[in-house]
Amino acid sequence: MKVCVLGSGSSGNALLLEGPKGPLLVDCGLLWPDLVARAGRAGLSLQGLRYVVITHEHADHVRGLAQARRRGAKVVASAGTLRALGIRGLVAEPGLEVAGITVFPVPLSHDAVEPIGLRLEVDGLRLGIVTDLGRVTPQVLEALKGCELLVFETNHDLEMLLTGPYPWPLKMRILGPLGHLANDEAAQALKNLRDWAKTVFLAHLSRENNRPELALETVAQALDGWTGHLLLTYPDRPSAVVSAG
Repeated sequence: MKVCVLGSGSSGNALLLEGPKGPLLVDCGLLWPDLVARAGRAGLSLQGLRYVVITHEHADHVRGLAQARRRGAKVVASAGTLRALGIRGLVAEPGLEVAGITVFPVPLSHDAVEPIGLRLEVDGLRLGIVTDLGRVTPQVLEALKGCELLVFETNHDLEMLLTGPYPWPLKMRILGPLGHLANDEAAQALKNLRDWAKTVFLAHLSRENNRPELALETVAQALDGWTGHLLLTYPDRPSAVVSAG
């Protein structure tokens, strides 16, 4: 299986998996031409896309969803997300199989109707995806145990956020239990998963309140001695492609 984060951040989120039965998109926050172009740049393809898994209904995760649906893709999401979007689709029940990949939703704390993270399993490989969450709960950590590949939010540096240009109410939203994870919060959570993880993508970095090198440094220090790989994701281009399994 090949994994590439086509885009990550407030300008649009999308992750492409090349599974055993074709491509699978997780979130569709980029317009279709951008998705196709970035997939091609990564050496991947959206040809034959049948399913898009949506983690929640915010615009940066669904901006291109209508275009994907017009091309025949079915939507997989929580019941609450489907209601919020006003569309029909497949409810993301534990054990649902799409594109040869088994889906296990992970409830997250975020200011959306029924947001989820994901544990995806295929041929014994586990992939965990958790972005857009204000707190890492014991339930999240339990769901991600055994995941060899993780896509984990490192949204902001606390000092940069507090001293940065955002208005105070927005800062409080980001810092709250339904907001986004700081670098150090993600780093502490990843310490609990280091025994299984071989590759970790750092995702949903804020352009205003974070720096890639700062996110990498914070997580690397917490994982001192870990022999896996830390990779960045980007708002304007695809990440590295990881072949897993």
